[in-house]
Amino acid sequence: MFEGPFKVKPVYEWWETPSNYRGYPGGEKLPDKLKVWRVQKTTDEPGGTTRPYGAVSRDWKSDKNLDAEALVAGYNKGKMSGAVAVGRHGNFLQWGFSAPPSTMTEAGRSFFLNCVCYIAKFEGKSPLPPR
Repeated sequence: MFEGPFKVKPVYEWWETPSNYRGYPGGEKLPDKLKVWRVQKTTDEPGGTTRPYGAVSRDWKSDKNLDAEALVAGYNKGKMSGAVAVGRHGNFLQWGFSAPPSTMTEAGRSFFLNCVCYIAKFEGKSPLPPR
């Protein structure tokens, strides 16, 4: 998703590890700060900065029956570390960010377009196993 068809050049920032991450398995091993990249440029927090929140689900690896894959994890105080921010479930793209393209970063827009191109090859695949 980072190499093409559009080159994604994320700019990384360091954010405090959310305290709720510590309550999940492995949370005690996380560093004090996490390396993240901003997908959207919204400014709804005091000081004009919004953390790059994004998550649609807990990690999908635990259910082997689903045709699902995590494409990128998100930073979200309401979920666990490693929660899926962008994923594919069958032929559906799960996009966990809220900003329209006009307020995404350049890297965020390129990543979104690459994700759409990627999931096109799953046309007709059901997100659920056949019954």
